Amino acid sequence: MNLLKSKIAVSFFFFSGGSSLALWAVHIPLIEQTVGISYAVLGALLMFSGLGGFIAMQVYGWIVDHVGAKSATRLGGLIVGLSLLGPAFAQDAWTLGFAIFGLGFGIAGVDVAMNAAALQVEKANDRPIFTFFHLFWSVGGLFGAAFGFITISNEFDQSQTLSVTGVILSITGLIVAGWLMPNEAVASRGDKTKNKQSSSANRRVLPFVILAGLMAASGAIIEGVAHDWSALYLKDIQGVSVAAAAWGLAAFNVGMILGRIFIDRIVEARGRGFIIRWGSLVGGVAIAAQAIAPNFETSLALWFLLGLGISGVVPQLFAAGGEIGEASHSGRNMARVVGITYIGALAGPSGIGLLTAIFPLNIAVGWGTVLAIFILLAWPKLERLEQ
Repeated sequence: MNLLKSKIAVSFFFFSGGSSLALWAVHIPLIEQTVGISYAVLGALLMFSGLGGFIAMQVYGWIVDHVGAKSATRLGGLIVGLSLLGPAFAQDAWTLGFAIFGLGFGIAGVDVAMNAAALQVEKANDRPIFTFFHLFWSVGGLFGAAFGFITISNEFDQSQTLSVTGVILSITGLIVAGWLMPNEAVASRGDKTKNKQSSSANRRVLPFVILAGLMAASGAIIEGVAHDWSALYLKDIQGVSVAAAAWGLAAFNVGMILGRIFIDRIVEARGRGFIIRWGSLVGGVAIAAQAIAPNFETSLALWFLLGLGISGVVPQLFAAGGEIGEASHSGRNMARVVGITYIGALAGPSGIGLLTAIFPLNIAVGWGTVLAIFILLAWPKLERLEQ
């Protein structure tokens, strides 16, 4: 087994998932125009992404436990690329709904599988490297957004860009999947008594698995606040142009990428809890301070600080979730954590919009601070399991 090749392979699948999601996102206006639907219909169809993602997480969690992370990741890498073909050729609301379901299934499936493969590599590596892999999700997102901008600017339509890119990602995934570490099925296949005992023992820690999922979902919602609301905040609260408002998300992403470069070294020196506690605290303070940010430059610095602080929280909670309870259920436990996170990330940021009916936007984004406090208060309960 070549550990370096395994690291490269896992990094690629994170890149593939991040770039697929970003490519879909930047092509939504073109797809909406092609299909001819309203914002309301599009919003309803986007719910199918969550349904597909939830189903995928249960399926892939089972595959990880009963077959192994390598096979699950190979399948996930194939499907996530091919899932781009759906929105590439959707022609009406029905086909777009199926396409969005498939996209949610593909992205969520590779998410569970590659996180399990990343945890496997981290254990073999003898030093923390989990957050480093999540860096490539962010890099993939930047690539997907930039590549989409270039192709759209040069008048390529979605049927060209999404289909070609999707096939390339799928083929490349099949090739590099051979570099992953060997399958390690952790669930016992033949011993029914042992399986029942493991399931019974794992049920006792399910509340902690759910807690880890709620904490990770809180972190993902905080990230979603920056993704969904930073531009509107800068335009409406700080009074900058639409073009300048895009710098808020850019500053946040730079903070995320920079944090994910160094976090594994900090985890090695200070432990997982240090990142979860201090990352949540820094992120909570940064998003709370947006309420009183006096100018555009200060606000940009705060979006950067939010990205830097929150960058390691969700990855470290994923890793913690995969280590809770029986080893025979590690894949399914991680899938539960990722599944709760995925649902929260989809639904959570919309809560800011509801809050704006009562509060101005600069106060409404403070919802992220409440979630950061929740993570801080809940972590000691999970930390006891690690000791």
